[in-house]
Amino acid sequence: MLRATRKTSLALLALTALVLVGCGAKERTANELRPPVPIQLNASLMPKKISISPARIGGGPITLIVSNLTGSDQRVTFGANSPSGTSDLRIDSQSATIAPNNTASMKANLTDGTYSLSVEGDAIPASVLSVSGERPSAQNDLMLP
Repeated sequence: MLRATRKTSLALLALTALVLVGCGAKERTANELRPPVPIQLNASLMPKKISISPARIGGGPITLIVSNLTGSDQRVTFGANSPSGTSDLRIDSQSATIAPNNTASMKANLTDGTYSLSVEGDAIPASVLSVSGERPSAQNDLMLP
């Protein structure tokens, strides 16, 4: 009888410990939305101009693929126009040297504003990318990379 009471007491003690562990303080976390799906932008460096497609997008993560279609090595700078409204650029990202007929990629997370894609020197004028608003969240999109 004493042995059965001990086993019952130990079983109740173990069950009580498990219940108390399960009732610990629960920390609430914010259920934040996922960022927008990354999009790919294509840029072409040509002898007389730089072309970006598309030229207008919503904010969020991007991958910029730059193709050098000129006959010489190029180094690309992708930067945000300064908030003061002047034409000075704050450098955000700079590529390695891109050989002729070769490509490079750059990644960024863009917000509202305008961004410039330029090459070293003044031989080719810079191209402008306009970003307004934010693209929708990818919260309920399934099977994304």
